[in-house]
Amino acid sequence: MERFDSIYPFTTENIAGYMDDLDLTGTKVITVTGSTDHILNIVARGGLDVTTFDINPLTEKYMDLKLSALKKLDFNDFVNFLLYDTKISFDYDIISSLDLPVESRMFWLDKLQEFNKDGRSLKNSHYFNRKYFNPDSKVWQNLYLNEDSYNLVKDKLSGLKIRHITCSLENLELDEYFDYMFLSNISDYIGMMYGKDGLIKYRDLMNKFLDRVKKIYMAYLYDIGNSNPRSEIDNLSLVDKVFKNYEAKRFRSALEPEEEKSDGVIILRR
Repeated sequence: MERFDSIYPFTTENIAGYMDDLDLTGTKVITVTGSTDHILNIVARGGLDVTTFDINPLTEKYMDLKLSALKKLDFNDFVNFLLYDTKISFDYDIISSLDLPVESRMFWLDKLQEFNKDGRSLKNSHYFNRKYFNPDSKVWQNLYLNEDSYNLVKDKLSGLKIRHITCSLENLELDEYFDYMFLSNISDYIGMMYGKDGLIKYRDLMNKFLDRVKKIYMAYLYDIGNSNPRSEIDNLSLVDKVFKNYEAKRFRSALEPEEEKSDGVIILRR
């Protein structure tokens, strides 16, 4: 397998936990593409000017599929098409009916041909990273995954201005100004990105972005404050030494049912 041949079908984070109090109406936002859930939660909070980036080229194909499905399908069909394992999971006829860019349409129809048009087999294949995947948890982790919010987001999508860039975070060049930047859990890979002194180099990259962005959600931390930090970014005492002018927000852990734990985000301000 290639390094970038799998996609997260839905977020692994509690996005609703840290976006619930945001009003993104009238703002310009840049976010990692990932599962497309950051984009949809941004729209749920009023954001309609979104630039999205990802080093994995498959995420753009999935973004096209997910946005097109949400525009066409009602709530029940959408969750049965993408979230739950049902007879219409990644259904060939549904994908054929969606208003997709030609390249993305051919990509998904070709993948289905690999599995004899069996959408369930595609959904459970190596093309999707379903580690620790609990579909019911995705409902409360996303602001748009209840019927009322879903319909509001559906109505707003016609006004969404979206641009996708295929590149890594390190190579991302901002040619305009943004109000918010959401980086998901990219910070988990600081060691892979930089090796020694990764946190300092990550700080320098964030400082470069702060020239163009007012507020950066620079790190998602699973089980924030863990006495056994998994990486430099999880070591809050080290973060204190390296970063200035940041805040940490805590909320319900995505790692249910461990409700005694909390997740968090680290937020930088210009």
